[in-house]
Amino acid sequence: MKGKRILLADMLFNTSLVNVFSRFFEHNKLVILNYHRIRSASVQFPTPFDDGVFNVTEDVFFQQMKWLKRRSRILSEEEIIDEIVTNSCSVKEQKVPLVAITFDDGYLDNYSTAFPILKSLQIPAFFFICTEMIWERKLRWWDILAYLIKSCKKPLIVINDNEYMVQYNRQLMIADFQLQLKFYPVEYIQKYIQLISDACEIDLPSSDLQDRELMTQDQIREMAEHLMTIGSHTHTHQALSSLDDRLHQTELTVSKQLLEQATGRPVKSVSYPFGRYQYVPLSIQNAARKCGYQLGFTSSSGVNYLNEIHPMVLNRFPGFLDRISTVSLITVWPELFAIKEESSQFHKLFLT
Repeated sequence: MKGKRILLADMLFNTSLVNVFSRFFEHNKLVILNYHRIRSASVQFPTPFDDGVFNVTEDVFFQQMKWLKRRSRILSEEEIIDEIVTNSCSVKEQKVPLVAITFDDGYLDNYSTAFPILKSLQIPAFFFICTEMIWERKLRWWDILAYLIKSCKKPLIVINDNEYMVQYNRQLMIADFQLQLKFYPVEYIQKYIQLISDACEIDLPSSDLQDRELMTQDQIREMAEHLMTIGSHTHTHQALSSLDDRLHQTELTVSKQLLEQATGRPVKSVSYPFGRYQYVPLSIQNAARKCGYQLGFTSSSGVNYLNEIHPMVLNRFPGFLDRISTVSLITVWPELFAIKEESSQFHKLFLT
């Protein structure tokens, strides 16, 4: 199915039929694109860290933004709050797709590569910052994990009596570990990362190496001064659904306060870490509201219909962002790329 959608997107874009399609679809929805990293032509690739967080190359991102600038209306935080959340009639009369651009985490290429493109085209975007990453200059565990597995010279490692064949498919091994660990408490993940480090006989990446991957507070402040919305991605990037109410409050409040101090601007939006729709229950939405957030962004591939907008659980599209053709078709026909979210039995037991 994925391949068929890509083929359809390529055909419609290359023949310009996607532009014709746009005239026949109702633009009664908000489509939100969820990027993480942009691969710059000037930076060596593959990275020593997690390849999986790179959505698109610099050149393709520029082409995507130019297409969106011509063919859609790209909304700022203020426009979403004032026009959509408050049900303003002006949005519902639009003749073009409504789009929002978002980035998660706080990687340096968001500032060095994406920001200049957005600024040159006068496109607003959201940048959701994990504040512990920036303030303490430390990458998150998924990048450390990828670094260890990529650097490992041993064909086989043993962790808790389980054998892992490193030499066959490192990327698959990295993805499997990431899937297993994402819903565990940060203390457990840190201990497990150390086990992997010991098993691989590879030291954790140096502070300088980690520092070079991250934006600074000054860069975040500069973006806030040029059309860009700075939002919270919580403080430590833990799955909120695995934490109790007190820790929800801490994660949401600390990040908000730090970002407001750094930018001198109110922080009104939050992106939930590992925030698929089914892992953002009403209790977390209410906690975010109590902390002063007006918009909450999930990582679920879904459509936000204007007549039933849910401002604290807005869906975003994190996949299919590596091609201009798929981004154009997502913008025009997002239902084709939407994914029905269902909790696994394990997470129903673990998280409720």
